[in-house]
Amino acid sequence: MSALTTIYVDNVIGHLPENSRGDIAAEIRATIDDMVEARLGGLDHPADEQTAAAERDVLEELGDPVRLSREYSNSPQHLIGPNTYPLFLWAMRWVIPLVAVISVTANAIAFIATQATVQIGALIGQLVGNTVTALLVAFAAVTIILALGDRGLSGGAGEKISGTRKTWSVDQLRATDAKAKQIRAEAVLNLVFIVLLAILPLVPTSLFYVGHLNNGQPFLNPELGIGWFLGYWGFLTLMAIVEVVKLVRSAASPAVLLIGAILDVAMAVFLTIALLTQQVLHPELTNTSGAEFQQIITVVAVWVIVIWDQISTWRTHRTRR
Repeated sequence: MSALTTIYVDNVIGHLPENSRGDIAAEIRATIDDMVEARLGGLDHPADEQTAAAERDVLEELGDPVRLSREYSNSPQHLIGPNTYPLFLWAMRWVIPLVAVISVTANAIAFIATQATVQIGALIGQLVGNTVTALLVAFAAVTIILALGDRGLSGGAGEKISGTRKTWSVDQLRATDAKAKQIRAEAVLNLVFIVLLAILPLVPTSLFYVGHLNNGQPFLNPELGIGWFLGYWGFLTLMAIVEVVKLVRSAASPAVLLIGAILDVAMAVFLTIALLTQQVLHPELTNTSGAEFQQIITVVAVWVIVIWDQISTWRTHRTRR
């Protein structure tokens, strides 16, 4: 089987549920082999050029791998089509847990900062209510964005309306490789998240309706040394470089993933040391009785995010292999 067929099969199964990919891939390969043999007829020793031409004709006949994957799909994918379904699953596995951790942490810190006496029942009620709302908003946002992207509002809409959609060709295979496309999309999302983390120390509390607590100053303690800020932004810069490498190469090698994992753990250690050795939050956003509780919640949240990120990253890499 040539590399062209391998890429084609990968494009098809990349849009299918993980547990069915192996059997379907074997079936498609067998179909392609049979069709190629039929086209070559009774040639005992066909030339490489003849085999390649026959293979190309077969793939052209089978058509767009995205359309072919729909025939093998066991579940309807109308709102989120097969072209973006793998990215949707990745976003759900990564974004939803991340939003949950961030929401619980932020609401716990805000509750402790605004209450003179912390009541566990009231704290749990606020955490559950606000976290459920945050999860619903995150789910809706991801779904709407990917659904709009799947319908080609950025470029394909004109062709659909005018009825001039181009016929699929084998020449498009490398440009539409499912694995490469998903890796690029993940890298872009990760870069956006890194940028948000980079500007987090500069965000005023007034944007989150708690500006009255510290006169709209940032969430972080202004007395933190400049070295901590430079270290924080330095780690984020290195993490961004890793994502840029993935974006440019459209691939994530084990070495790149290992470097990313090391940077994630190093960042978590850096934040843990900062949180446990000094007051990171603005002094007016906490009270004496709740300061230690806030530190513990924040440290736990940091490590939960890092561990989940690593589990999600390596599971995805293993699936692609």
